[in-house]
Amino acid sequence: MSPVWLEEQMTRLRAAFVAGRMPHALLIHEAPGAGGEWLAYWAAQLVLCAHPQRAPCGDCPACGHVARRQHPDLMVLGPQERSTQIRIEQVREFAADLSLTAHQGGYKVGVLSPADSMNRFAANALLKTLEEPPPRSLMALVASVPSRLPAT
Repeated sequence: MSPVWLEEQMTRLRAAFVAGRMPHALLIHEAPGAGGEWLAYWAAQLVLCAHPQRAPCGDCPACGHVARRQHPDLMVLGPQERSTQIRIEQVREFAADLSLTAHQGGYKVGVLSPADSMNRFAANALLKTLEEPPPRSLMALVASVPSRLPAT
């Protein structure tokens, strides 16, 4: 069941996807635990679903793989164990993975959460990918304090 307070955002994202106007990046501003990550993974299911006419269906293998964070075209980026920051090496690996051809021929999706935990060097490394995104890619940045992200 989806959080009712996110229905407007879900409707807009679905309309953009159906119209072929899906953005390459989403900045999801949330209070911690308010559903920002849920929306990011919902958007991943939307673009990776095997049934685009009713995406996300929640029943196909692709939707199941996203729900378990095991889809080959889904990358999840967050602070490594025993760290509070996302580091530049992680972002470089993330950007390299995002630029590869999708395993299943559709989108490549990256979820960065919490995006506001990137250190300055990591954020600068991500800017190039945000400014010149690979085709058929979606990056969902979930942040509770977006002012910590660079202004670009």
